[in-house]
Amino acid sequence: MYNFYLYLILLAIISPFAAFNRNKILKKIKVQNEIVFISSAILVIFIIFQIVSKTDIIPKNIDNDTIKYLIINSILASFSLYLGGMILSRENVFRFKALQKPVYLIVLVIIACCFYHETFNLKIIIGVILLIIGSYLIDSNINCLLYTSDAADDSL
Repeated sequence: MYNFYLYLILLAIISPFAAFNRNKILKKIKVQNEIVFISSAILVIFIIFQIVSKTDIIPKNIDNDTIKYLIINSILASFSLYLGGMILSRENVFRFKALQKPVYLIVLVIIACCFYHETFNLKIIIGVILLIIGSYLIDSNINCLLYTSDAADDSL
C-alpha cells in the first residue's frame, strides 16, 4: 500500500528528529565516525531484511551502467552526509532544516531546467521568488532569535 502523501508526511516527521539526534551525536564524536556507525547499522538492518524476505542481496541481473550509477550515488551520498554533518555540528539545527528544503528546491529547478530540459514557466518563477522571500524571512527571524537568546545567556 503506497501512498505518496503519507510517506512524504512520515519523512517530514522523521527528518527533524533525525537532525536533532545527529546534532547531539556530533557534539560527542566526529562526523566520519558517525557516518561509519550509521552506515554500518543501515547495512546490517537491510541485510537482515534481505535474508528474512529471501531476496538476493546483490541482484543477478545488474548491468555495468547500474553499477556506475551506484558508485556515483555512493560518492554523492557520502559527500552529502559529510557536509550535512559538518553543518549540523556547527549550526543551529532549526536553521539548517528550515533552509535546507527551499535551497534544495531552488537548485532542483535550476538543474532540471538546465540539464533535463524541464519547462520553466511563470508558476515556477513565482514559486522560486516566494521560496527566496520565505527563506530570507525565516533565516532573519532565526538569526534574530539566536542573537536574542545569546544576549540573554550572556547576561546570566
